[in-house]
Amino acid sequence: MITKEENELLTRTDPGTPAGALLRRYWQPVALSDELPPGGEPHSVKILGEELVLFRDNQGRPGLLGLHCSHRGTDLSYGRIEDGGLRCVYHGWLYDIHGRCLEQPGEPGGGAHRDAIRHPAYPCEEKGGVIFTYMAPGKPSLLPNYEFLGASPDHLLICKIFQECNYLQANEGNIDPVHLSYLHRFLEGREERYRGVRGGEESHYNLVGKDLAPTIEVELTDFGVRIYTTRKQPGDKVYLRVSYFILPNLGAFPGQTGGDGYSVRITGNICLSSAGKRRWTRR
Repeated sequence: MITKEENELLTRTDPGTPAGALLRRYWQPVALSDELPPGGEPHSVKILGEELVLFRDNQGRPGLLGLHCSHRGTDLSYGRIEDGGLRCVYHGWLYDIHGRCLEQPGEPGGGAHRDAIRHPAYPCEEKGGVIFTYMAPGKPSLLPNYEFLGASPDHLLICKIFQECNYLQANEGNIDPVHLSYLHRFLEGREERYRGVRGGEESHYNLVGKDLAPTIEVELTDFGVRIYTTRKQPGDKVYLRVSYFILPNLGAFPGQTGGDGYSVRITGNICLSSAGKRRWTRR
């Protein structure tokens, strides 16, 4: 067990916190590509305690900027996508995806000092139907070349779920093998969604329900941990399930298909919330 103070140290991810500094040094998923269609509206998001605006410019590039305009603090999620960037709705300042101010139309001389403006901006990369960002200072590291990111669209199912918990609790649930024998046995529709495991047709839920006290072994690796869970089955058989925790906040574990099919579920947990807003229109 950890203390309350240790839990706070691990789960607080705002700017200036140790866990926040760690997570910012890794590329983090912030949105699905489908959430940001070409010509779509900007989105206000809160990531690792920072209020930001996510948008796609005229060239189709994703950008992530500080939510409040460097001029008068206006919410940039109300801005317009035009002329190569995101234009503030208040006085028309125009920012590109790098945080450069391209135009200050109301300033003398058209904004002679606009080159001195550097609005908060984080680099984005888009791969495998996901938009990633790197929020640490300095030059970004390379986006990890995970095999699933290069899979064809017909071999990928990308989704996003909001959970009212911190990122560490979500990761703990992903790699905890014991709860499968209890909680997952009672999920409605489980037989239809998960027809079997690789090499057989028996439901995964039937297999985990036959041994409620599995043997768990943990192997430390250079990327995190590998978890071996063995459950006894009738006839001297065993059901072996291998899952992974990939530092600092990824999980990977077998999915269920049928017969000889195979799937892997990859989860990334980050402190991400939708700031929300009301849209206004002139009538």
